[in-house]
Amino acid sequence: MPRNLLIMISASLGFFFVTATTFTSLGYVLYTMVAELGWSQAAAGASFSLLGLACGLSSPLSPMLMKSVGTRLTMAAGGLVLAAGFALAAMVHQIGMFFVATSLMGIGFSLIAPSPAVFLIATWFPRTSARMIGFYFMAGALGGVAGPLIVNQVVGWSGSWRVHWMVMGIAALVLSVIFLLTIRDAVTVESIDQVKHAGASEPVAVPATSAWTVGAAMRTPTFMVIAFAMIVVQTVVTTMHSVLVTHVASFGHGGGAGALAMSLLAFTGTIAKGSTGALSERVSPKLLLVIGLGLQSVAMVLLALAPSPVAAGIAAMLFGVGWGFSWLTAHILLLRYFGAFLAAELVAMATMCTTFAVLGPLTAGWMADRTGSFTTFFAILAVLLAFTTIVTATLLRAPLPDRDAVPDHDGLPDGAPVPAE
Repeated sequence: MPRNLLIMISASLGFFFVTATTFTSLGYVLYTMVAELGWSQAAAGASFSLLGLACGLSSPLSPMLMKSVGTRLTMAAGGLVLAAGFALAAMVHQIGMFFVATSLMGIGFSLIAPSPAVFLIATWFPRTSARMIGFYFMAGALGGVAGPLIVNQVVGWSGSWRVHWMVMGIAALVLSVIFLLTIRDAVTVESIDQVKHAGASEPVAVPATSAWTVGAAMRTPTFMVIAFAMIVVQTVVTTMHSVLVTHVASFGHGGGAGALAMSLLAFTGTIAKGSTGALSERVSPKLLLVIGLGLQSVAMVLLALAPSPVAAGIAAMLFGVGWGFSWLTAHILLLRYFGAFLAAELVAMATMCTTFAVLGPLTAGWMADRTGSFTTFFAILAVLLAFTTIVTATLLRAPLPDRDAVPDHDGLPDGAPVPAE
């Protein structure tokens, strides 16, 4: 088998695995762990929040390690860190130890995906990198679909969440060995920026007359509305991954129905993200963003008012479609409004703001401990999403250029000294 294809398969397997075993399936495992160990819902939510926080904060670590020891050892180390987190989770009795375990899982995730793999694919497939990276992200999305169902089968077969963590730990060790045997760098990593910009399209030249700077763009109401929508969406998504299984299980049908709802959410979200790009060429991206936010609000209303597995499944599918529409169109709008040169930096700044999403699971658990269910929090999320929908529909407009940043006839901002010939 050609080396580049082998690397593509190995990297995609890694993304599939980390997605299936962490964010999309942790909610199911937490449902069984909380019932047995007597933890509070707030503590369970905090463990999920720490997973996301550790993943985000450790993301700069992978480029640094890739520069020092190469991509192969970086991804293999990620597998070992994941295995350590899973092993610790299998032995846990106290919530503090589980906090450490989920933090290790987050670090392991960032060492494996997506940054190292995108660099590999971009350098091993220089002519078809965009297409191959698309396949790679599809593999990760499929992990989100399969993860809850796999956990449901393992826990159902073994009757123990500890067995699940042990099986995942062994699988992570095997994955680490696969990385050691298959991963090779096509290009030596010489700088962190080299990794950060891998997979991007050809560098865009700085336009001679750019109407925007990053600072000016971030101060516009347009950017603020889009960033606010992204924060709300990511908060709700993170919360759904954390509590959906437990919420559906509270209807009295066990965790299987919740696992199915979670897989439906991931599946419809994947389909929506895959089709939104083409759809936005025929329909206004702003309209798609508003529709997506509205669908998510309707899904929250269903979860709050209709306590049945069927309603939860419908809500999950509506939410998945709304999530796919809104998340991708937010990125498309930043590109259309501010141009390709600034879009990457603006997306990065908006994404950094979504770190606040880790508060969602913690708040949901805290409210569930006091009210006895997640219904109240889903109702709050429905109102928040409805408010975001209205704000986006009424206030989102194409930005007016910053006059201070618009160059005059000599190609320089007003008031700038003209260089000597």
